[in-house]
Amino acid sequence: MQLPSGTMDTGTQMVYSNCTSPASYQQYSWTLTDKLRKTAKSELREDENLRSQGLAQMREFIAKSPHIKRCRTDALFLLRFLRTKKYSIPQACAMLEKYLTVRQTNPAWFERMDIEDPEIEAVIDGGYIVPLLERDDHGRQVILSVAGNLDLSRVSSALLARVHFLVQEVLADDEQSQICGYVHCVDERELSMKLMGMWSLVDIKKVADCIQNGLPSRINAFNLIGMPSTAATLMEFCVSLLSDKLRKRINLTLLPQPVLGKVECGRAPLIPRGQGHYHGGFRLFRTVEDFAGKINRKILPKEYGGTVPMAEMVAQFKERCRRKRAQLLAMDEMHIELSKLPGHCADSCRRDLDAGMIGSFRKLEVD
Repeated sequence: MQLPSGTMDTGTQMVYSNCTSPASYQQYSWTLTDKLRKTAKSELREDENLRSQGLAQMREFIAKSPHIKRCRTDALFLLRFLRTKKYSIPQACAMLEKYLTVRQTNPAWFERMDIEDPEIEAVIDGGYIVPLLERDDHGRQVILSVAGNLDLSRVSSALLARVHFLVQEVLADDEQSQICGYVHCVDERELSMKLMGMWSLVDIKKVADCIQNGLPSRINAFNLIGMPSTAATLMEFCVSLLSDKLRKRINLTLLPQPVLGKVECGRAPLIPRGQGHYHGGFRLFRTVEDFAGKINRKILPKEYGGTVPMAEMVAQFKERCRRKRAQLLAMDEMHIELSKLPGHCADSCRRDLDAGMIGSFRKLEVD
């Protein structure tokens, strides 16, 4: 197929280099199960008509936005935003503009997401972060991060942010994850003051803003395991930056004091058992075993009581990164002209709706 003028082939998607509509758009075809179709309908209000209208209106918004110069317009990319915002067109357009803006204004975090970058590859190889091969019982993608698997002499906050956003970008086009969502599990039993000290308060605020407003992702839960009590103050500050919705999805397993040395995976810390309770907007679990009841252990790495070694999970994720490498690097070509960006994207989208640029479309409740 010949590409429309001004496009760049990313392997499976295209980044358009002007703000006019391409000659033709990639056609969407539903390939998922009937069960997922029902889930999309019940949780996102998605059906064939709503989906086709949403894609058409987002594409028209991109084509007629003078500040969006280059952007992907394929269905999988736009569905990230539509599904995250339950097909509210103003909210989806606002998040798209925010997404393009945060990528462009934070190049150290978002540019050159390349698995062949030695620094990125070293972090992944070390087992710091890996998507699990199997989903949880609700069909959600589970991402495991282990603070103790970092070589702190070789990393910086910018590198860690780039690795986290790489993982998010590699997974983002997966339709089941777009519909069912994600669960983040963070093993912080070896969280150190040195690692916490890498992050400035400004960076923490920027990351929280990116997660909430700029990254299209249905995050269903954050499970932080074994966090030392010395980190509680910093965590309270981080969580205070999140919306009420996300705060309620953070589950903590706190230790009464920092863990000295390695703790055998799969064992609960030697602290008194107790019932989970609420504190400062968090749900606290007294032991790792209490946390383990929230997830099917069979899907975890072998080191955590599962069956597949973490090294094998890492190897399969790296192969997935390689398959998407051309696409990830091409996304650096997306561009938004910041000087022409409206002061508030949601207001801009709503004005466009009123003016008939996008068309008549009912506004739905946003998750």
